[in-house]
Amino acid sequence: MNPRQWLVSYWNGVNKRHLVLAGLLFVLALAIRGYMMKWELFFEFDTYFHARIVSYLLQGQGLPSRDPMAYYQLGGTTIPGVTVLFWYASAFLYKLFTLGAAYNKEVWIYFVKFLPAFYGALISVAMFYLGKEMYGPKAGAAMGFFAAVTPAFVYRTMAGQFEDDALGFIWLVLGFLFLVRAAQSKSADKSGLKNAVIAGVLFGLMAWTWDMFLLIPFILAAYGFWTIALLWFKNVEKKEILHFGKLVTVAFLLFAVFATANPASNWTQKVYDYTRLYLPVSAENIERAQTKAQTTSVIGFTVGEENTGKEFFGTKYNALIVFPVLALLLIPYRVLRKKADKVSLLVFFWTLITFYMAWSKLKFTYTLGLSIPAAAGAVTIELFEFLHGRPSLEKKTLLLPLGFMLLVGAGAAMHFMTEQYPSIEQAIGWKDALAWMRNETPVGSKMFNWWDEGHWISFIGERRPLVDNRNNDFQADSDWARFYLTEDLNEAYAIVRKYDADYVVLSNDLLGKMNSLGFYAYNTTDVTDARLSKFFGNFLECSPRNNGQSFQCGPNAIPAPQLESIPSSWRQNPNQLFEQKTPMYVYRDKNNRFLYFLNVPSNIGVGPRLWFYETSTQEYFTQVYENAGVKIFKVKK
Repeated sequence: MNPRQWLVSYWNGVNKRHLVLAGLLFVLALAIRGYMMKWELFFEFDTYFHARIVSYLLQGQGLPSRDPMAYYQLGGTTIPGVTVLFWYASAFLYKLFTLGAAYNKEVWIYFVKFLPAFYGALISVAMFYLGKEMYGPKAGAAMGFFAAVTPAFVYRTMAGQFEDDALGFIWLVLGFLFLVRAAQSKSADKSGLKNAVIAGVLFGLMAWTWDMFLLIPFILAAYGFWTIALLWFKNVEKKEILHFGKLVTVAFLLFAVFATANPASNWTQKVYDYTRLYLPVSAENIERAQTKAQTTSVIGFTVGEENTGKEFFGTKYNALIVFPVLALLLIPYRVLRKKADKVSLLVFFWTLITFYMAWSKLKFTYTLGLSIPAAAGAVTIELFEFLHGRPSLEKKTLLLPLGFMLLVGAGAAMHFMTEQYPSIEQAIGWKDALAWMRNETPVGSKMFNWWDEGHWISFIGERRPLVDNRNNDFQADSDWARFYLTEDLNEAYAIVRKYDADYVVLSNDLLGKMNSLGFYAYNTTDVTDARLSKFFGNFLECSPRNNGQSFQCGPNAIPAPQLESIPSSWRQNPNQLFEQKTPMYVYRDKNNRFLYFLNVPSNIGVGPRLWFYETSTQEYFTQVYENAGVKIFKVKK
């Protein structure tokens, strides 16, 4: 058979109705996620890091062994090896869709926004085919639809959320698809081994794409062991049990080969650590899953991802959380009822493991986002099988809840998307500041910045940040915080000179974060530490009203003359009393865009003094940029 004949034969065998349905699911998923294309830039901070690394590939520079931009004090820093395939695949798609065009940053920014939505739409289609393979087209449609609309999954694959999990989920779902095909084969069917090999390779690719590939060994081990036990319990023929066990083992071993080949994966140690800490059912582990981790790490303490995730289920999953709960109840009944079922425990353990992860850790809540559609497929097939042969009225009555959940899913997705925005779009001054930085400072300039905006500086500003949100140099984090909080100008200048920085970058939100900076400055997580609790700072954004005759600053309407009477430069003596007893400083922005409030300890820190033009700071720092809550100072050397 020549290639043309093979294509015709293959096309004739394709179910056109299912293909149309898959296309509609793709369009739905892409449209929901693509709504975020309206923003100029991206979500989160890591997106900017990934965008920058891929830009090196697109410019023909190859993948650097060390990050050439950030952590200049360390001579750069290592980059994560687990993410390699994500970077190369994204670079390939850029070249494919642009027909091999040269790198253009503006075009690449468009792709950084588009690709996650594209990946998410592909995953939704893959979920349709996974469900169809497991239970038939009805369950497949449910899986595909809820993958398209579940907020927790949409968030990780919406336009502008350019992170490794957006692609990593693809290998997971496709791997499960081929594993299911293998599991459902009979011992005499040679295609089973082929599908198991493909599944193992796909799982292995995930180990080169995304750190959460660690889900695979846990799910495969639980699925394989308990399905074999179940088949034995149901008196299935021994050769069929051995056939199933062989196929799961082949998939697992191939995954292990690929994962081990990636030196950055360290997967065996990680699997051992997670097993030891979470698998044994003990009082200690139950307590660990129910409470916020007690950590002495300042970064772990302040970032907040070690919180339990259960408090956020309503926001992240809304009413769709009913699907995993129902699936965990219905699947055991299903596998005991149906002798031939060898796939449902895959959904069961996928759901159970990610549910536990999401419940116990906020940082893992997104892993349940794709398990919910899988659980929805299992619930859907159980519902339709239950309704088979029942009277029409009974069918309609019992299908109403499913229809309601479809509406809930669609409504939740639309509402969720309208409430999301990139933090850089809310931090109104940063985009202009980064453009100024890129155009007005020498190439290679070293910025003395807080870690929040490090990735923005390196990709958008194209300059070298001291630190970013990888926090690979805690000493630099601590030094920066001490620079901001210290009352000693000479000490602050010495810290900046220690890093040979060229510019100091400040934003007004830091005036309200001085307590948090104290954690880093003094390397403590003790919230009662007097060195931290003494600080208070806040600010309100102001906007003109009545043609500039008054200004609305938060809830306060302030006449323009009264606002103008508030000082905009540093004062040694307080100018307000809070509740008639606490001395306070009230300042305004020179352009009347912000109103600031500081207590006495906050006012005497070098950071606030530099922000409010205190005269002595000008001996060491010259302000070269100011706009909308961001200031840049050149360091005098």
